[in-house]
Amino acid sequence: MSTILNIETSSKNCSVCLSSNGELISSFDSEDITYKHSELLTSSIQNILNENNLSVKDLSAVSVGIGPGSFTGLRIGLSVAKGLCYSHNIDLIGISSLKIIANSVIKENKNIISLIKDKGDHFYISKHSSDLKQIVEPKIKLIDRDYISNILDDESVIVVNTDESNEFISNLVNEETKVFKRTISSTDMITLSHISLNEKKFENIAYIEPMYVKKPYVN
Repeated sequence: MSTILNIETSSKNCSVCLSSNGELISSFDSEDITYKHSELLTSSIQNILNENNLSVKDLSAVSVGIGPGSFTGLRIGLSVAKGLCYSHNIDLIGISSLKIIANSVIKENKNIISLIKDKGDHFYISKHSSDLKQIVEPKIKLIDRDYISNILDDESVIVVNTDESNEFISNLVNEETKVFKRTISSTDMITLSHISLNEKKFENIAYIEPMYVKKPYVN
């Protein structure tokens, strides 16, 4: 039996879930504008494992959302994931947060444009095919009507992660274009992490870094 702990902390949502053989066992999600992920993450992991009579050593792998997104959230999530894997000799799986949110609308069977809001009208963006093959690699762009019209096609849907983004993007596209709002959640990592486990696609624990896309802010 393959059991994976999935961690996603790239946004205001601190999200953890436990999955077995590609199916959800248990999950925890808590959105917090103050990003108290450091307080929530380790306790929620312990609670989920305890509820299912498991310990870290019972895990087949730990999967973590590597961004782009909140620099603070990404560092917390990846640090916890690396600590668990290193100390217990467990494989680590890293998944783009843009791919995770794209996976939330994969049933639409369309190309998927993922948008994660940064600051102002800037968004992290990527584009995947209906089977989640990458078409446009993750980048940060100033999003306006011209940019959207250039990247959009008749076979695409758009997914964003906030209500504000949903309203903004919906005003830039025609009524026929579907725009979905989805919270970036660890539950949308399950199929992706189990595929990586089966294909033995693991990260080097010593060298993996968050996918910042841009340089971290320096005070």
